[in-house]
This record gives sequence, structure tokens and C-alpha cells, in this order.
Amino acid sequence: MPFQVATFNAGLAVGVLPFATERVPRVVEALAALDVDLLFVQEFWLDAHWDLLRRALESRLPHALRPEPAHPAPRAACSASQVRPLVACAEAKCSGLTDEALARCVVQSCAPTALALPAPCLNCIASRPVGTVHEIVGRCVGDAAASPAPPAGSSSRFGGLIAYGGSFGTGLLARTPLEGRDILVFESTVNARGALYARVAAAELGDLHVFAAHLSPGGAEQPPQIERLLAWVDEKAGGAPALLLGDLNTTPGSSLFRRLERAGFRDADVPDRRGTFSHDGLGTGDVDDAGWRLDHVLVRGLDAGLRAGRVLDEPVTIEAAGRTLRTTLSDHFGVLATIGGAGADRGALTRHRRARHR
Repeated sequence: MPFQVATFNAGLAVGVLPFATERVPRVVEALAALDVDLLFVQEFWLDAHWDLLRRALESRLPHALRPEPAHPAPRAACSASQVRPLVACAEAKCSGLTDEALARCVVQSCAPTALALPAPCLNCIASRPVGTVHEIVGRCVGDAAASPAPPAGSSSRFGGLIAYGGSFGTGLLARTPLEGRDILVFESTVNARGALYARVAAAELGDLHVFAAHLSPGGAEQPPQIERLLAWVDEKAGGAPALLLGDLNTTPGSSLFRRLERAGFRDADVPDRRGTFSHDGLGTGDVDDAGWRLDHVLVRGLDAGLRAGRVLDEPVTIEAAGRTLRTTLSDHFGVLATIGGAGADRGALTRHRRARHR
């Protein structure tokens, strides 16, 4: 039997991307419709969203790996006087808003005020942006003097912000046990970045070393992340068959993608060259073939066919602010890959494109 894997960046960045809260049920529904042996998700930043996915997929993908936060946000990290300007800004510019809408409004209208807060206080507030402004801030007010300092290397540009309580936002789910689990933490700013490792039994393929990563979006952080990742692959897998999947934030033909190829990783036999990142889909529901192909399923040291196609790319409707809106599941599309077997399961790809997108 072929081994089927999928990767999907769900874009559930509350306060940053539109309709994150409203999209969660549709994202979970669509992922639950995939018939795969292994699934890697990114940007499930909040534990509450991850828990919904786990419950929905537990019967078919019972084995899961999710890293603990890199730098858990301190509790009671703010004093009442410190948060007063932020509360005043939110009340003036985001009156009556809660949850997703409030978080986006505060990011857009009160960012300078928020970034002026001490890093521990800011990180506590950003760890769980759910509720009213008083509920969100109230969870963080206490003895600010006892709060720990931010970790070394925090970005001064963003006031030492470590979003979502240091969550990596990632999770690996599998039909068979995930053996030898491990986590690699990358140097990064604002969002924690890292890679997951596990060894899985993959039917006719035998044991497969799985590396699942979500790299920083370009810039100076990304090249050292790729070098550390490749060194880790050598350490863990040696010359054994390896699978690398996730939002690698690099496109085929780029210098960093060529670095992966020089390390032995290869793309699908006949790649689906359509973009997997959409600039406009969340706002309009429009889907096309353009855009960057940032999401990948790659193999190394494996003498088996690899076929891949874009999935989870059809428009959906949601209810937001009392209106029915057309959007996409994420600002990314998924990749479904078949490893081994006699040929690509084109019927499965078609079903996955249509499943649950009504």
C-alpha cells in the first residue's frame, strides 16, 4: 500500500490574519476529511485550536507530537499601571470588540502602545488573545516585579515579543506510533520556530525518518535554520530513508531549496507547480495557480515514487460579524503526497480538493 502524507499551514494567527477564529471549524472539518497516514500542521498557535483538531482526528490518527512552548509566557507579569495605556487605547479604538476582532484591532491600532510594555507583560498578553480587553489583560496583572526577564536574543524591534506564549504552532499526527520523538529549536524572533522528528513504520517502505519543519519566512534567520536542520537529519537518519515536509518558506529554484537538493532531498517525480501561498484568498475567496510554492513534501534516500498535489485550496463560506463571507481555509494551501504504490491516486486528490468545501 502507498504511504500518504499531507502538510498544511492553517494560518490560524489570531490578531494577524483575518477570520482565524471563524475559520477554525472549517479547517478542522477539512483536515478530518483527508485520508492520510501522516499529517503535519502549522500555525495552530493556540492550544484550544490544536485540541479541536486532536479530538476530530483521534480515531484515525491517534498518535500525536506537539512541542511544548519555547518560552512560556509568565503569569501575573504586568502591573495595573503598566497596562492602563493599552486598555485605554483598546477602549477608544476597539470599543465593543472581543476575541479575534479585538486582537486584530489592537494590532492595527494600538501596536506602539503594546510594544512599549515590558517584554514579560507583553508576552503574557499576547499568549492568549481571547475575551474582552479586560479579561485578556486581567489574566496578566499581578506582581510585575517578580516577572522573569525575556530570553536572550529577543528582538528589540518588536519589544521582546514572543507571540502566543512561545507556541511553535506545529503538530504531527500519525496512524502508527511515532517512535524516537525529538524537537529541534531554531533561533528566531517573534514566533518560535523549530522542527519535529519521529520514526514511523510506513508499510512497504519500512521505517521512515520523518522531519517536519516550519522555517522563518526568509531573512537572515532562515539559512542557519536550514543548516541546523540538515545537520540534524544526518545525525538522526544517517543514510536511512528520510522524509522532510512542512512550510519551508522557500521556493524551488531558490538557493536555499537547491541546498536541500544538494543534501539529497528530492521533489515529487512530477511536481504540482501551482503556488501554495495566496496573498488574496483570505480576503476574497479567490483561488488561482499563481503565488509561491512554499509548502513541500521531499524525500531522501528512498527508491520509491513520490507524487504530490495541491489540496485544501477551494473557497469556503464562513459567518463573521453577522455576515456570510467567502474566504479560503488559510493563506496557504495544503500538499498531499503519495510515496510508493503503482501510481498516483488521482481520485484521492480530486476527492480531497472537493471534500467539505461547500
